[in-house]
Formats: sequence, structure tokens, C-alpha cells
Amino acid sequence: MLNKLNQFPESFRNSIGLVSLIIIIFFTFFVLNIFYGPDKNAELKISEQKKINEKANELIETLPRGVLTFYDSEKGQKLSPDEYKVVCNNTKIITQRAIMGANITDSKAFNLYTANGGTTGKYSVNWDENKSKCFAKFTVKPLEGSSESVTVQGEALGFLKTSIDTRVYFIKNF
Repeated sequence: MLNKLNQFPESFRNSIGLVSLIIIIFFTFFVLNIFYGPDKNAELKISEQKKINEKANELIETLPRGVLTFYDSEKGQKLSPDEYKVVCNNTKIITQRAIMGANITDSKAFNLYTANGGTTGKYSVNWDENKSKCFAKFTVKPLEGSSESVTVQGEALGFLKTSIDTRVYFIKNF
């Protein structure tokens, strides 16, 4: 069979090789799409996530503006465990007050923070399912010309509800 193929002109043989390669590529992607294609439940998952977010937003809207705590306090409203989890999962910002308060107990962070003009880098707020607690974490930016930064993390005990969103108001990092 290969001897008969050698009888054809070289341009025709190259065309057959190109067409064969294209067919192999299409067949490969067809098979991959069958086994690893788009998630058939993606729309359902998206709609479920939207419902969860809507419920969380409704709960957060019912909370009063001001300080929200997880512990007994004279200032602000005490959150139930469920409210605490929802607020934590929907909080992405850490207030300047929380950063300053957490830095006071971490002298290295405090010194770097004051030396660089009070700027921070990355920050995050995450719910720990195992401990059923909310944790906040931020990085104090290094001084110009240096790469030494300090990461401060601790339990987020207080939140501040504004008219727009919720923010971490108090971080216990000792």
C-alpha cells in the first residue's frame, strides 16, 4: 500500500498527510470534549450560588449599621453563630482601625507599618469550617528598596456594617 502511495506526486502526498493530521486533531478534541467537556450542571450550580448570595445579602441588609460582634459587648450588636458565618463569608475588606489594632500587638508589623506610611498589601477574610471561626489576614508592604514584609493574621471578632458593605473591625491576633 505504501508503495502505491509513493507513486503519487509529492504535493498530493503532502495534502493527504495534512488532511490526516487535521482529522486526527479533530477526533482527539472530539473525544476529549466527551469525557472532559463543559459541566452539564454548571447552570444549576450558578443558580444555586446566586440563591445563597441573595439570602446572605438579605440577612446582611437586616443587620443594623455599625459594629457587629460575635462576643458580648456594650458596643454594637452581637451576631448569632449563623449570622457570624454569613457576615464573615461576605466580608472582603479590613478597616484601618483593625489593621492598627492588630499591628499594636505585633511590634515588627507596627514598626514596618509606621515606617512605610501605613500601607498594606494583600488581605483576606476566610471562614474556617473546622474551627467555626472567621480569620482575617493582611500583609504590611515592605519599605521601598526592601523585600521584607510582615503578615499579620488573627480571628476576626468584630465587623463594621456600612451602608455599602461589611468590613473587619476587630482582629484578635494574640
